[in-house]
Amino acid sequence: MRRLLAVALLAGAADSAPAQVIDARPRKFSDQWIFEGSGFAGFPTGDFRKDEKIGGGLNLSVALQPFRRQPLALRMDLGGMIYDGLENDEDQEVCDFFGNNCQNETVFYDNRHHYMSFVQAGPEFFATDGKVRPYAFALGGVTFFNSTAAYGPTGTGQSNTRSLFTSQNVSSTYGVGLRFVTKNYGREGGFDIGVRFMRNAKARYLTDKGVYRRADGSYDVSARQGAANVLMIHIGYNGGPFVNWDERRPRP
Repeated sequence: MRRLLAVALLAGAADSAPAQVIDARPRKFSDQWIFEGSGFAGFPTGDFRKDEKIGGGLNLSVALQPFRRQPLALRMDLGGMIYDGLENDEDQEVCDFFGNNCQNETVFYDNRHHYMSFVQAGPEFFATDGKVRPYAFALGGVTFFNSTAAYGPTGTGQSNTRSLFTSQNVSSTYGVGLRFVTKNYGREGGFDIGVRFMRNAKARYLTDKGVYRRADGSYDVSARQGAANVLMIHIGYNGGPFVNWDERRPRP
């Protein structure tokens, strides 16, 4: 009898208790920003491959998803790649007065570096659900080629890095890839693997073969002209848009 009375009392309390409603997190405009950082290996193609075989660099992407939960983003990429150079600096072991705390220090600089950097923007289309999400994009912008050199003893004006060459040209990039989303709530981040092709149809660039240093420390340079296209394979991490629990589509 006591058990029946206890069950009746609990049932009455449950009926009289108000239903608990979980409010969804307010949606914010900042939820629609997407960030990505990656490193890549660059393989020159066409005329560029006659001078260079491989390079490496970094890329930063910032994108805005203009319509929430839709597969479109407006993307901007900033990146750079080192494609050639010379490292012939002279190091010397330097110790304190007692011959302890020894370390190598550069006493003479002899180096040259050749860079390609770019700023591009355009649309990206991507999957908004699933653990593996394909994407594709097309970008347009400007590519910059810069070459620098340093030659001389440490601590002198001759050892300061100087510019040897600079140029810029219109460029475009087309890419595809896969994102592996590891989070089921909040900002949908995950690793990114992709391939992109950068087209520099009319470029002027300098390689180390085109640099000659005179006895007085000045330089003569002979730039190349032609297509400097690059195939890039990159791996990075993508911080996707923030998605509330009430916006998710049920998975099959």
